[in-house]
Amino acid sequence: MAAQLGVTAPTASDSVATLHRKGLVTKEPVAGDGRAVLVRLTPAVLVRLTPAGVGEAASDAAWPDFLLEAVDELSADEQAAFLRGLITMIRTLQVRGRIPVARMCVSCTFFLPYRYDDPARPHHCAFVDAPFGDGELRLDCPDHAAASAEQAARTWHAFRAPADPRRDP
Repeated sequence: MAAQLGVTAPTASDSVATLHRKGLVTKEPVAGDGRAVLVRLTPAVLVRLTPAGVGEAASDAAWPDFLLEAVDELSADEQAAFLRGLITMIRTLQVRGRIPVARMCVSCTFFLPYRYDDPARPHHCAFVDAPFGDGELRLDCPDHAAASAEQAARTWHAFRAPADPRRDP
């Protein structure tokens, strides 16, 4: 949880403890790991929102809609290029420790860049055993399995090579 939120483990633990004391989350032990707990929102959390809170939550959840509308104006090729650029920016920020690591294709053990000659679908996902293109790259995949540091570096260089012949150090 701490890694997903980009905070230290003690900060996450303190936050969960505070939410638990307020009755906003429940904590259940995880079998086989005495230190791990499963944290769930209590049903009361949803009931406690005021009408203004419900409106604010809906507004916050929908804020990217205007960005999606703008991206929809891009051609498929432009969208794929935009996504590749976004992935490069996110990875750079991750490597520099500015943001937490995301579950992107480029850091996944299942991602095999440029396995096919088809420019529309050059990559392969070993998890689903299927080819896919740049426009289908994921920034937060639920099936992500983190690659080792060495594999992630090799994958990144292979992914970036066609777009940037200088290759990252």
